[in-house]
Amino acid sequence: MCETVGEGRPSPWTVMDLTAAERALLTGVRQWFRAGTAGAMASMRIGLNIAGVPNTALLPLFALLGTFAVANAAKPEVRCPACARVSADEAAMLDALAAIQGGDSETAAQLFDRWLPVVALCMATDALRELAGILDAARIYLPRRRPARLVAMALAAE
Repeated sequence: MCETVGEGRPSPWTVMDLTAAERALLTGVRQWFRAGTAGAMASMRIGLNIAGVPNTALLPLFALLGTFAVANAAKPEVRCPACARVSADEAAMLDALAAIQGGDSETAAQLFDRWLPVVALCMATDALRELAGILDAARIYLPRRRPARLVAMALAAE
């Protein structure tokens, strides 16, 4: 049973609504937040390979996730790997990568700005650009799901 069901801000999406690459990336993010780099590496590599994402995506993905380990970084709501629902924060992370792929780095930076201090934000944006380049070269394009509006509405309600 998923211990995060019912917690946090949900997005309108389930894991099954996502593309294969999005599912692999989301599962990898969830595994990393549960087990760290060393604990998640093998399963992340397998998941990415199944989705057709090149192994070279692991390094910028780990660099991106590592920015959350810095002091003063807020933690996004990341659900357990088995959870069927996608949180608003997880949707925002996927949309940030899709935004970078679409040339909209400003939106990506705004989505990550609420979690990361300035230096970590710069590192995260660089890692997103590198990851987007790897996905582009593999002809893997993530769709824009536009959770920024969900995030803004949730922040206004707080």
